[in-house]
Amino acid sequence: MRAALLVVLAAIAVLGACHPRAARRPAPVSHGDELTLYRDRAVVKQRVEVEIPTASTVTMTVKLAVGVEIEDVVVLDRGELGVSELRAADAPAHPAAELKPPKRKEPDPDAEETAEEGGEIEEPVVPPSPTAPTEVTFVVSGPHAGHYALSLGYVTDRIKWDAAYTMTTTSMRRSVSLRGAIAIRNTSGIGFAKIQTFVVDTELGAWRGRLAEQFGAVLAGAPASTTPGAQPRSLGAITLGTGETRIELLPGDPPRPMRSVLVYDPIGTKLDHSGSAPIRDLALGVTPPAGPRVTESFEVERAQATSAGLPGGPVRLLERRPDGSLAVLGETRLFDAATRVAGVDTVAIGTADGVTGTRERREITIDDDGKRLVEEFVLTLTNKRATPVEVVLREHLYRGQNWTLAYHSALDANKEGPQQISMRTKVLPHGETKVLYVVVYTWEPSPK
Repeated sequence: MRAALLVVLAAIAVLGACHPRAARRPAPVSHGDELTLYRDRAVVKQRVEVEIPTASTVTMTVKLAVGVEIEDVVVLDRGELGVSELRAADAPAHPAAELKPPKRKEPDPDAEETAEEGGEIEEPVVPPSPTAPTEVTFVVSGPHAGHYALSLGYVTDRIKWDAAYTMTTTSMRRSVSLRGAIAIRNTSGIGFAKIQTFVVDTELGAWRGRLAEQFGAVLAGAPASTTPGAQPRSLGAITLGTGETRIELLPGDPPRPMRSVLVYDPIGTKLDHSGSAPIRDLALGVTPPAGPRVTESFEVERAQATSAGLPGGPVRLLERRPDGSLAVLGETRLFDAATRVAGVDTVAIGTADGVTGTRERREITIDDDGKRLVEEFVLTLTNKRATPVEVVLREHLYRGQNWTLAYHSALDANKEGPQQISMRTKVLPHGETKVLYVVVYTWEPSPK
């Protein structure tokens, strides 16, 4: 809360007394910059060095990312400096006194008649997108001559990223080496030297009007309240120039144990609804019926100490053959929100011969008085093989995020993400096994 309050005060403090404009000179950006990457935007904390020759005011101009609006810039940390003005570099020194309301344009009857008669209507002029960095000017004062620094904060959509991974195993298929990289594409028009960088695998969302909360939480090293469950992952101090920069995510990560497993995942994440109140559609998840496919997969243990906060991305499972060549065994995604708290990752490599599954809903009850929806499912595994098999049953509680697993008949059940669970069962040779589970969704009463 204190960090958020400081941001609010900083934003208010820039609206102070006006000072005469001084000659423009570039302001260097020093070490101490911070960058937090979200899926849709990036939060930048940009440090500016200030040299005050005497105990007086100094006017400086600094470049920020392309497209940043002056109203979206806040002073995060001013130290001993007093900031009395913050404005666009080409704006007048006394913007408040010169702002006038636009003149109201009276309707033109002749223009309306022309439009009704099918005449040409002038298309609105769309201003071109900015291509040059935003320049802002600020006026600061210090208690005495000396070297100072302050930090400006803003949000930009000109810094994007993607992550990808590879898993490499041998012909023994007992362990994998996991490697990953994140590619950062910087089109902001400015570069950063040794900027402390974090990635948070979620969207920042609607940020305008809530900068205090987000800057206060994100730049203090914690995710904002709008991004529950997503942990910041430190990428260290990197040099981020314009263009693309690639950063290795798992340098020196030791091999991870891997074993063969069968997986029945008939629904997937396509129906997931992230709202708090459950979807009441009776056909959801049962029409059309789930397919029978069970996959041959590999299960890879997660190393929680080194996997925390890793961003989601595609992964290829590769097998290195004795002659040194590589073959692709399977592809999936790692570290997505759906599996954020899972202890293992699974990669499907094909269909399991002789093993099939079915998914049937036995009951659905909607209790409006009790504000709850109850569903009961039974999963049936059939094994035509001559050997027993172990199957991971992956189910998605897709109706909403307020759910409780009330009962299950499996050997165990584990939560893997906000709306995903896994259960394990064994099926005897030429046998059949049924697993039943009951899920209860709840919701809050509507405010009166």
